[in-house]
Amino acid sequence: MYRLPTISLSPPLRAAVLAGLTLLAGAPAPAPAQTQAPTRELVTAGVFTFAPYVFAGKDGPEGALIDFFDREIAPRMGVRFQWQRPLTVARLEHNLVTGQVLFSPILAHTAGRDRAGIQFDEAVYIKFEPCVAVLPGHRLNALRSAADLANMTIGWVVGAALPPFMRDARIHYDEVGGVDWEKQNLGKLKLGRVDGVYFSNCASARYYAARDELHLKLLPLPVPGAELHGVFSPLAPAGLVERYRKAARQAFADGRFESYLNKALADRVP
Repeated sequence: MYRLPTISLSPPLRAAVLAGLTLLAGAPAPAPAQTQAPTRELVTAGVFTFAPYVFAGKDGPEGALIDFFDREIAPRMGVRFQWQRPLTVARLEHNLVTGQVLFSPILAHTAGRDRAGIQFDEAVYIKFEPCVAVLPGHRLNALRSAADLANMTIGWVVGAALPPFMRDARIHYDEVGGVDWEKQNLGKLKLGRVDGVYFSNCASARYYAARDELHLKLLPLPVPGAELHGVFSPLAPAGLVERYRKAARQAFADGRFESYLNKALADRVP
């Protein structure tokens, strides 16, 4: 039988080889490749334009509400919002019901939306003060009852909720369907095609008046303001809704949102 030749090592060389083998045997395993941080859960979100809260930007919605929810709410929820381009209120409601949009940061609570299965956070963090904007020479200086608006044509937007005060049969509406409905309606007001424009928040009317150097007379409604809620699609998992509720309680504390709103106004009004 063939035998492998024996290799004879000198004592110093043998000691060196043994030391090398000992070092190799005790060497730590190579560190695993560094893994990337887990990607945060993506939540499709939709919103309608409502200055100064939301503006239609070049690549999607912008404004105080978007910045606040991206920086304050999303990290607390462990998610990232994927904002759709601004929608009309009617389209936003439809997309929530069908699950094309899982979340919207502000929507008024109505019985019809309840019936459609839209999930509302019961907490109210944002309130709107409604008013009717008219031109400076208008006969009205205040609103005391819906009768004051009888036979007037008021500009509004398709699909948006109206308070009971404005749902009077004597009031006529000219509704527009675009996402830039404020601009369209105020343009009609300047041309005399409508008698007034309804705003669910006077802050929006004041913003456009300042931005466009437009003179308006604002007539606040003698009713409580509209309460806005964060809402989820009927198809959104319950766990996601609960995470939002906890995150919103923390994020809206101490007037944090107002600082975002003030910055948005300062950045956009000359």
